[in-house]
Amino acid sequence: MEDLIRKFHLRKKIVMTAMVTFFVIVASAFFISSVTDTLSIGRTVLGEERYSARMNDSYLFAGMILLLTLPMLLPINQFFEKYLKTIRTLSKTEVERLEKQNETAFFINKYLPSYIVKDKSFIFFKFFGTTEIPFMEVTKIKISPVSYKGGYSISFKTNASLFYYTFSETPENLSLIADYALEVNPNINVSAILRR
Repeated sequence: MEDLIRKFHLRKKIVMTAMVTFFVIVASAFFISSVTDTLSIGRTVLGEERYSARMNDSYLFAGMILLLTLPMLLPINQFFEKYLKTIRTLSKTEVERLEKQNETAFFINKYLPSYIVKDKSFIFFKFFGTTEIPFMEVTKIKISPVSYKGGYSISFKTNASLFYYTFSETPENLSLIADYALEVNPNINVSAILRR
């Protein structure tokens, strides 16, 4: 479990660092472009007032872009914290199942898959929340390819609701979803079209 959490923290650092780096690069590129443009026109052509306004705008807009970093990082951090909270609740068999899932997952999904299969439920992670679907409430699972995205759609029908997700995943892991669900609830109707 500790190895899984360590890898999770590494993934979080990578994502957060990439976000900050992206915003710093965008702000810097805008600032350099704007200042270079203003300097190339010159103070004499623009006049003192217009020249100062353009230079101030360059600082202002670059600063605003950098300030956007914080509102973007907060929900991403909350997503990671919800994910970590879920990982810490996993039993030993659930951790083994997640590690098996990670072995065949695409690189981007390793250590941060969009779903976790627990002993009695699925947990799906979206950017602004999680959904837990108990196996015993599921009546039908349908897995089908989505050609325009190159991934799969999966739907879970319960007596009360229909849950629908689209994501990139290996056929092996999609088969595992159905297998785990059927182990717990053999009454589930599974329909799967998997590309091999």
